[in-house]
Parts: sequence; C-alpha cells; structure tokens
Amino acid sequence: MNTTVRKYLTLIALGFSAGAVYCLPYIKYVFYDAMLDVMHISNTQSGFLLSMYAFVCIFLYIPGGMLADRISAKKAIVFSLLGSALMALIFMFTFNYVVALVVWLLYAFGSGFVFWSAILKAVRMIGTEDEQGFMYGVYYAANGAGGAITNAVALKVFDGFSDARQGMFWAIAVMITFVALAAIILLGLLDEPSAKEQAATPESERFHFSDLGAVLKNPAVWLISIVFFCIYAQYSCSSFFTPYLTDVIGFDSTTSGYLQIVRSYVVMLIAAPVGGFIADKLCHSTLRWFVIGSVILGISILAVVLAGPHANGWLVAILTLIPGLFSMCLYGVMFSSMQEINIPVKVAGTAIGIASIVGYLPDVILQPFFGSLIDNRGNNGYTAIFLYLAAFCAVIAVLSVVLFRRFAHPAGQDAPRVVENSAIGDNAIDDSAIENSRVETA
Repeated sequence: MNTTVRKYLTLIALGFSAGAVYCLPYIKYVFYDAMLDVMHISNTQSGFLLSMYAFVCIFLYIPGGMLADRISAKKAIVFSLLGSALMALIFMFTFNYVVALVVWLLYAFGSGFVFWSAILKAVRMIGTEDEQGFMYGVYYAANGAGGAITNAVALKVFDGFSDARQGMFWAIAVMITFVALAAIILLGLLDEPSAKEQAATPESERFHFSDLGAVLKNPAVWLISIVFFCIYAQYSCSSFFTPYLTDVIGFDSTTSGYLQIVRSYVVMLIAAPVGGFIADKLCHSTLRWFVIGSVILGISILAVVLAGPHANGWLVAILTLIPGLFSMCLYGVMFSSMQEINIPVKVAGTAIGIASIVGYLPDVILQPFFGSLIDNRGNNGYTAIFLYLAAFCAVIAVLSVVLFRRFAHPAGQDAPRVVENSAIGDNAIDDSAIENSRVETA
C-alpha cells in the first residue's frame, strides 16, 4: 500500500475509533429517555454514571500517559478498544444499574487510561513536524464522523424495535461492532517497532519515570494546559447556545436542536481540517493560529451578545454558528501545539495526560457553574456565560503569545532550550529524533 495512503487511512481509523468508543459512556446524549426506561433509573442516577466516569478519567490521565510512553501505541490502542467492547458486551446483557456502575468505572480504564494519551501521541508521531495541525484536524474530523455514524446507525436500529429493551440491546451491539471493527483495522494498519529499532533508540530518548518530575516542572506544560482549558471551554460550552435560542430568541426546541447538530457534527467535519490547514500552511504555527483564531472567536461571541434578544431570530442563529466554527478550528488542532513548544516525543503521553486533566475541567467546573447562572439570573445568565467565554478568548491569545515567544520553535527552525535546568530541556530531542521515533505506518 502507498505510504501516504496508509498514513491517512491510519489517521482516519484512529479518529473513527475514538469517536465510536465514547458512544457508550455518553449514551445518554442520544438515548436519554430510553436509558432511563430500560434500566429503571432516575435522572440523578443517570447523571452519576457520567460524572463518575469523568472523575475516574481525570485521575487516570497521568498514569495512563506515563504508560503510553513505555508501551507501543498499537498495543495500547487495540487492547483498550477490545477491553471497552467487552465492557459494553457485559452491560447489554444486564441493563442493571449496579452492573452499569462497575462497567462505567472499568470503561474509564478502557477509554480514558492509556488509550487517550496513546492515540493522541500516535497522531503526533504519524505526521511530520510541519503538518501537525492538519494531522490533528483530520483526526478530529474522523472523530466526529465516527461518533455521528455510530450513533446514527445505533439510533436507526433502535427505532426498528417496538420494545425499548430489545432496541437498546441491538443499539449497543452496533456500538460494539464499530469499536471492534476499528480495533481490527488498526491491528492491520499500526505496526510494532522492531527489536532492532527499539535497540537503536538512545537511552536518553526513552521514557523513564524520573521524567515525570521534569514534565511537572516545565512551565510550558502548565501554560499550554491553561490554554487547553480555555479552548475546550469554548467547544464544550457552545452547547449553551441551544437553550439561548429557545429561551431568549424564541426558537422551538426541534429547530434549536438541529442547529446544535450542525454546530457539533457538521462543523467538526469541516472546521477541524480547515483549522489544521490554517495552522500549518498559513500561520506556520499552531500558537500563532491560537492568537488569531481566539480574537475572531471572542468577537463572534460578543456579536451574539450585542445582537441581543430583539434581533432577527435567524440572524442570531447564524451568529451562534460562527463561535461553533472557530471553537472547533482551535480545538481540532489543540494538541498539535505540544510539538511546537518542544515537548519531546518520549514524554508526549505524560504531557498529554497532565494537559488533559486541566484541559477537560470545564466539564466538571464550568457546566454546573454556568447552569447555576441561568438558574439564578434567568435569561440574563446567558449574557454572563457569553462574556466569560469571551474573556477566555483573551486568555488564549495572551498565553499563546507568551508560549510562542518563550518556548516555541516554528516548523523548520531549530528547537530552543525550553527549560534551562530540567531534564526535558537538557535532553530535548532534535527534529531528526522526532522523525525516527514515529509510529511506523510504512
């Protein structure tokens, strides 16, 4: 198979697998009422399942990242996918809440432990230094397609049964099939590094547990983690545009829901690779794109606020799609910035784990906080939410400038020493080492 074709097939398969594997823990997003009916549980119990899963994932990101730096991406990803499929299989034969608690807990190990860091590290290692943004953009486009296709097929199957329990059984069977299929495809596309290649890797370029301390002391890791927090906040909290259109603008829930589908799925397919192209080919730097994109994003959010509740409804609806577009353009290339701030491949999984803990906190912190703003202030709460999001855009721009000036090396230039007295700074590998440490896709 042609090397380039195989590279992009691998990238698409990685994205699809990640989109499919998260359909079960987030099953309430599509099968909310059916889940409550079949399992005979309350809204609170349903919410607890997802909250428990999210909290466990947060605690697993760092150890999972460290493990991803010590084992091959192929083993980490394939075994995680198969393990997740097994957990889903157990759940579909029981639909018992106590069993579901155990399954959701173990599912965090399958999809949030070594899998998350390994798959993002694999995406980084597939592409060359000057195409990182586009690689992650394609990955996230495939991710969105994987989630959309899996859920769409599962929902279609579910609708074919009059009995909700039977329909749910086969809907989950569809999810398992897609996850298992992705694992089989990646088993054929991803190659293990040979013993000769492993032996040829210098000791300084291999991960050691002592490197964790160096990663934790690296200010660039923490600064980029805050940037990730602010970017993911834009992506995650764009969901508040949906109730804004119904509560404030006056759209019916169906129309508002369709607009959210466009904002979440259609935009992801387009915006992620476009963001990668802009970062790589136009800005020649992900951090530069963060600065420009966050300014545009902030202005587009303020435009929604300034339009106000008395503007034409469809004008406001279109305005809400623009923040969705630019937030995905930023989120889709988020992790490509790791290479630019000179994070060595050998500790990439660990750094991704740390950044993920901070970066995905908006789901834990901002969602309930923003919800309370609406509960306490009514429709005025939406204005406060959008102003918070606009402020986060300013933080993205400022910190991206700091990171670019102090830590970054744009593609094609020699990497500076990022941390003067840390193991990462002292042992930072050069561009050729990054190339030689890639995931073999040829």
